[in-house]
Amino acid sequence: MSRVDPIIFVIGCTGTGKSDLGVAIAKKYGGEVISVDSMQFYKGLDIATNKITVEEAEGIPHHMMSFLNPSEPSSYNVHQFRDTTLDVIQQIRSRSKIPILVGGTTYYAESILYENNFIDSKKRMSSESSSGENSEEEEEHKTNEELWEELRRVDEKSAMILHPNNRTRVYRALQIYRDTGIRKSEHVELQKSNESVDLPGRLRFDDSLVVYMDASPDVLEERLDGRVDKMIKMGLRNELIEFHEQHHEKLEDCKYGVMQCIGLKEFIPWLRLSSSERETSLGEKIFKKGCDDVKLHTRQYARRQRRWYRMRLLKRSDGDRRMASTKMLDTSDKTRILSDGMEIVDRWMSGTDLFEDIAMDTSPVLKGSEANAILKCEICEITISGKDNWEKHLGGKKHKHMVKKAREIQ
Repeated sequence: MSRVDPIIFVIGCTGTGKSDLGVAIAKKYGGEVISVDSMQFYKGLDIATNKITVEEAEGIPHHMMSFLNPSEPSSYNVHQFRDTTLDVIQQIRSRSKIPILVGGTTYYAESILYENNFIDSKKRMSSESSSGENSEEEEEHKTNEELWEELRRVDEKSAMILHPNNRTRVYRALQIYRDTGIRKSEHVELQKSNESVDLPGRLRFDDSLVVYMDASPDVLEERLDGRVDKMIKMGLRNELIEFHEQHHEKLEDCKYGVMQCIGLKEFIPWLRLSSSERETSLGEKIFKKGCDDVKLHTRQYARRQRRWYRMRLLKRSDGDRRMASTKMLDTSDKTRILSDGMEIVDRWMSGTDLFEDIAMDTSPVLKGSEANAILKCEICEITISGKDNWEKHLGGKKHKHMVKKAREIQ
């Protein structure tokens, strides 16, 4: 039995070869690629965001890349992505091609994979509401803390699971309350009451395959570190300088979505230096610190991507709902990535449904407030998102050192 209207998701950790596999699938089965990497939506920063090159694409059309202006505030959201991408999927199918979604922004992939997965507020277009336009303009000048405090006043439950620096999500929760008159937390509770498990949403396309790509932590860490070195050789310095010269007036403000980009925000201290200062030993030291931060943040991002796979995708089979075929691809052996990946796709395309065995996964799953709780460590003076991260912080060397120091002072 072959698939009637297949759709394939190639998602997972950064540095696992998703782009190459997406192209290989498209070449064999006649497909077109849709990017699910939110940082690749922005124009420019091709090296920093690791956009696929013309040579690497091998003639395969790629959609949803380089269409947002980095100098515009971060008003683009997952709902707009979903609506546009669903239209692109229809266009691809009208050409008798297979849509292949490739990328690591799992939140956006989830919006296509499942229906009714997010709250839709009935927001009026700014052209229809001058008051709405004024409200948005006023909030552009508010700090992250001010926006978060405003959310806490109207929807404390939502505020307590959102980090103040997550400006986009904080603003989105406020927007939901203003546009619907109902708190986001109340929307979420209503969704949960209508579903068999903790996670809302049902499978959008019956013939869906998810290939989740990962590698052993040691291998992936080495690969990610090497990728940063490769980016430097490809001209990362010049790309950052040119980008900064064009958009520097906007880059100091966190409300611009491009400032969430790993590979840009880490180098802002270096970019603030004059051209001559960048060439000094101090400039080199600051640039190296940026490189180290990119490596650290990329590793942290990979861990979040793994958690999403286990908690938001794999655990969905804990119920009666129809599931997407799902298979994890271990890319630790670089020489086998394409052959092993294509073997998974070939089996599924021939009619075999594929599912991971979650019986072996005995690790606890944190849900709701536990998974996203915002906790503040008064000793270290930092805010931490999630009980899991909180426990890791308490057991970390830095916290223990600060506790010891505080006791000595007392």
